[in-house]
Amino acid sequence: MFYAVLRLALWVFTRLICRYRVRGREHVPLQGPLLVVANHLSWYDPLLLGVVLPRRVWFFTKAEMFRWPIIGLGCRLTGQIPVHRGESDRAALEKGLTYLCEGKALVVFPEGTVARQEQMLAAHMGAAMLAIRSGVPVLPIAHTGTRRVLRSLRFWFPRVDIKIGKPYTPTLQGGGSRKAQLQVVMEDMMTRIAAMLPEENRGVYGDR
Repeated sequence: MFYAVLRLALWVFTRLICRYRVRGREHVPLQGPLLVVANHLSWYDPLLLGVVLPRRVWFFTKAEMFRWPIIGLGCRLTGQIPVHRGESDRAALEKGLTYLCEGKALVVFPEGTVARQEQMLAAHMGAAMLAIRSGVPVLPIAHTGTRRVLRSLRFWFPRVDIKIGKPYTPTLQGGGSRKAQLQVVMEDMMTRIAAMLPEENRGVYGDR
């Protein structure tokens, strides 16, 4: 009930601060476990995806936010996963795997931090590990424009575009070490996101 009320409030809030367009919503599986991966431009990205995706989703959330008044309470009540950024947080990954095994939809921003120049950054390996260990479908999402949300009066009511790709299930391919194979999975995942972005926003994945 709390999640439904919060989502409705965020939907109203989003309608007041930006103009968003979603393409590919029909690609979102409405049931079953799902790993959603998206590029990361702004603090508003998880709130926006929670509004536009047609099913309940969970996120990895930086641990310090759980100590913030009101926001921390909301994170706990909605079951978000605390993660300690800048280190290998195995407990958070195991919690994410548990959520996927329970049939939940988990959203991951593989870059781990916002791309301040609106260009994709090199991804961490966590999303690939989750995908391979869980064996669940991966849903790539690419978006532009959230970097300008509430930045200044000059960019009031910016245009935000969200593209949702088709789900797929990655597997380990070829020989080499497991780390090398996971890197291939991660590269493929991020390339699928980059392919849905304008060329100027693809960053390190622009030539792959």
